[in-house]
Amino acid sequence: MARYRTLLLGCGPRATEHAAVYAELPTMELAACCDLLPERVAQFQQSYGIPAGYDDYEKALAEVQPDIVHAVTSPGRRVWEAEVTAAAGVKALVVEKPSAICPSDLAGLRRVMNETGLKIIVNAQRRYFPQFRDGTIRDIVENRLGEVYFVRASSCGNTMGMGPHMMDLLLLFLGEARPEAVWAMAHTIREESYQLSHKAPESIFAQYWFPGGIRAHFDCSPDALGTPGETSFWMHLHFDFLGTKGRLFLTQNKGYWYQSGGMSEPVHGESSWDTQGFAGQRDFTQAVADWLDGGEPHLNRFELHQYSVEALLAAQKSVYEGERVTLPCEFTDEEWLALRERLKG
Repeated sequence: MARYRTLLLGCGPRATEHAAVYAELPTMELAACCDLLPERVAQFQQSYGIPAGYDDYEKALAEVQPDIVHAVTSPGRRVWEAEVTAAAGVKALVVEKPSAICPSDLAGLRRVMNETGLKIIVNAQRRYFPQFRDGTIRDIVENRLGEVYFVRASSCGNTMGMGPHMMDLLLLFLGEARPEAVWAMAHTIREESYQLSHKAPESIFAQYWFPGGIRAHFDCSPDALGTPGETSFWMHLHFDFLGTKGRLFLTQNKGYWYQSGGMSEPVHGESSWDTQGFAGQRDFTQAVADWLDGGEPHLNRFELHQYSVEALLAAQKSVYEGERVTLPCEFTDEEWLALRERLKG
């Protein structure tokens, strides 16, 4: 019997992956969906057997009284969504990435979380892929490569496209370490397609300094290397870790391998969106209920994920200042907007 009632806000293409996993979650019920376009609502109700449909979010909250909300929406109204969700007594809010695109969004979500106790979870669901969730990759980084001194992370698309996923995984692989400083350069602002909502420099290259002397080169751009052979920028995530005794190579849909001193052959493993995506989303969603039940804190809770966004915004601060900046740093909306205007030129 379902213990938690869920409301799906936003019935666009991305929401299909949120809704589809509910067929395998017996303690959670997708009770209602909401979208500004009635035809989308009707389609989702029919496709996933959702009992109720709405085109007004606040009305849906009042009538459905959900325990959990999935906000599968563009990032421009995240703070408002969090505020009205918390006011309605919802226990947990799942938001799509990027959770924030400008400094005030990040600060606003922190405020709502701290003032209301709303559990905010960011849908960086790759943390629930087996090789990430069970600590395999983190163990390799920490214990099989000697002293790690360099990381290269590369993804196509702009900073707020796949950048949040890539930074989230980088922090996970480094034991939730927070970068100490960043120096970055960037060019071009586009305002078409997904860039209208994922507002960020089209191309950015950043060097991050992490504790222990680790340097990370972080590259988000349509011209980035990304994942060899992939045609969609949403599928590009690539990492190289270099240590004093070995190397780890991990790339989405191409698997991973590592080799260290004394090994005659590298060890290979899977890392695939195509084969791991559904189960990762299912386990991510189940973990929300488990957390509400008093279980382990969610791996994608905002308390952790906020540092990924902080690091991405700090790189933009470095571009604005034209120099290396120390984290955490103060970056205002006014500076963020001024940088956008400069990069449009």
